[in-house]
Amino acid sequence: MKKGRRAILRLMALGPLLLAAMQSPLAGATVQHQTLKEGYRRRLKTLLESKTLPYIDIESSCDATKLDIDRLAKEMDYFDIGLMALSADITRQQFEIGIRNDPLSARLIEKYPDRFIPTGNGGVPPAWTKEQDIFLKEYEKQVNQGAYLLMGEFEFRHYPSPRQVQRGALDRDVAIPIDGPAGHRLFRLSETSGLPFQIHYEVEDELLAPLEKMLAAYPKAKVIWCHLAQIRYIERAQKYSASYVEWLIKKYPNLYFDTAFGGASSVYPVNGQRHARVWNDDGGLKKEWVDLLVAYPRRFLAALDLGGDRMDRVRDWNFNLRGFLKRLPADTQDQVAYRSAWKLLFDEEFA
Repeated sequence: MKKGRRAILRLMALGPLLLAAMQSPLAGATVQHQTLKEGYRRRLKTLLESKTLPYIDIESSCDATKLDIDRLAKEMDYFDIGLMALSADITRQQFEIGIRNDPLSARLIEKYPDRFIPTGNGGVPPAWTKEQDIFLKEYEKQVNQGAYLLMGEFEFRHYPSPRQVQRGALDRDVAIPIDGPAGHRLFRLSETSGLPFQIHYEVEDELLAPLEKMLAAYPKAKVIWCHLAQIRYIERAQKYSASYVEWLIKKYPNLYFDTAFGGASSVYPVNGQRHARVWNDDGGLKKEWVDLLVAYPRRFLAALDLGGDRMDRVRDWNFNLRGFLKRLPADTQDQVAYRSAWKLLFDEEFA
């Protein structure tokens, strides 16, 4: 009885603290994220038990106004996709009516909490380029309220993609200094929140020093550099190589790379260059890139890079990603497919 009374008294003493925690957005977010994590774990384990390799798609984006969530969830099941970090890109139409944050993330985890990772909007035109301060203020608000486990992909230097070139969407030629005010805000937000964020940053010699400067200035910022070894203009990227990436990995412990890039025959239509530089002419992976992935598998993340203009291509993009993963040793496959992302998101090994 005495032990029971003491327990009741302790609970009464903690009452105000517990009530405050329940009323705190961050506390509520922590509870929700823990619940999500357990659902993610069950899903990944179920797929592993079925003798398939699940993966965590760390980087995809969409036009949320056109997304068929139910269809996408079914495709994830059909293709054994474990989890997806799907980010909403604010469209021109949304921007024109004043929208600066699309709550797609909340809708996704409400419907399918075991499949989708709460992810912030992508930093893309027009909100990111025309009303950057307003866009970032809303972003900071969402992050500080605990809405996300991951921030979306921010375009600092972005050439139009092959599909954008083909349809004349040249507004996606974005150039924002990564060491400018917006870059400092994002790196600082990542440091203070502990959340990773993603950058689209074309590989060019003149852009490397500013990135290195920011990585050094914000050593606790968790940065995912999207599209490993995707180079649009090889003549502008003489310094970049597998050995340079290894140097970055050794110097900056919070720098990661996603492995979403074109296939061996993918060509950038502006100049006719094959822009995924990890491939040999015969369609195999170059030895230096395989060696790098095997040596540092924890720093590389699986990604589909679905976008608003290719949400109907899950089959093709899944085929491409699995084709890449199959070319890696088995233990490296597991690490890149889902273990690296799990460790990055939850700061624990998947078990």
